[in-house]
Amino acid sequence: MAVNRTWIISLILTFAFICIGVTGTLYVINHVPKQLEASSLLDQPVSEEESQTVAKSTQDIIYQSQKLVVQIELQNGSLGSGFLYNKKGDVITNAHVVANTKDVTIVTADSKEMSGEVIGISRSTDVAVVRVPGLKGMDPLPIHEKDDVELLTEVLALGSPLGLQNTVTTGEISGLDRNFELPPFTYENVYQISAPISPGNSGGPLLNGKTGEVIGINSAKLGQETIGFSIPILDILPMVKQWSKSPMKEIPEFQELKANSGEEPPVHTTDADQATYIVQYFYDSINQGDFVTAYSLLGSDWQGSTSYEEFRKGYNHKLSVSIDNIVADPVEDNEVQVTAFLTTEETKNGEVVMKKYKCHFLVSYENDQMKLISETGEQL
Repeated sequence: MAVNRTWIISLILTFAFICIGVTGTLYVINHVPKQLEASSLLDQPVSEEESQTVAKSTQDIIYQSQKLVVQIELQNGSLGSGFLYNKKGDVITNAHVVANTKDVTIVTADSKEMSGEVIGISRSTDVAVVRVPGLKGMDPLPIHEKDDVELLTEVLALGSPLGLQNTVTTGEISGLDRNFELPPFTYENVYQISAPISPGNSGGPLLNGKTGEVIGINSAKLGQETIGFSIPILDILPMVKQWSKSPMKEIPEFQELKANSGEEPPVHTTDADQATYIVQYFYDSINQGDFVTAYSLLGSDWQGSTSYEEFRKGYNHKLSVSIDNIVADPVEDNEVQVTAFLTTEETKNGEVVMKKYKCHFLVSYENDQMKLISETGEQL
């Protein structure tokens, strides 16, 4: 009877082990392949859209972009820069680079020379397009087509300053919506950049330092200062697309640029103009809460008598400052008296009040840089 009982227990255990084995086998068959399939998805290539969201290194951006930036040479020996815009071989540049000419020579990053023809140029906006058959079929630089460029965006300025190809300068967007005129061109809502622009740099691309997309065209500079201006690419795309589709049959002349065509970038200059700009830049910085930049515009004597903490405290109660009118009067060599009529929003006893002021700035040079030497003012 004991033997039968032992036999029965053995039979039961054997059956149990068989069931466990079958269950385990079925689990492996039903689940492991799915796990392998899911993990294999990780090995699939990332889509183009997903890959574009990955930040590129500065070195990668420069390497990929430089071969699409060209040097533009005119018969008079002047130089400029440009960049490939589409697969037709169309190169965007500044109008002042190719003014008063039809045929130009294009030099690529690997020193190949090609012929180019101006197919579009504006008399009011500093932009032009050169068609280069030798570049046809090449993938162009990517264009940033969103209106979302912000202050302090890191940028790369590419071009051929002083004929030195493959030159890159770094900086950031230090100002937005700058407006001025350098006849015959009007610059509206342009970017102010800390990356310097030198002769030969004009027409080169301004790239987003993180994505490598073109956000502007390097176009002008402020006197001898290391302040440049770049035209937003979105503002000129409609013109560029139209010229690429239907090239201009006749290219206009620029009598204003006959004496100095091509090489030198337009300079936002004259002591009066530059002094006016410095005062505007001062108040723009105040409005943006950038007191460090505003303080850096002060001359040494002013800074010596007013600490940064005192300077900032003096403007903390001002919510905004707008310039109603501004007048610049040269006093003597390198000195300009700038009078600014201001409207401010200020806080007083917890309330917002509007006030008007008349401020006088003496602007002059210190160490070859224009500074705000002194200021006096009165409430109107």
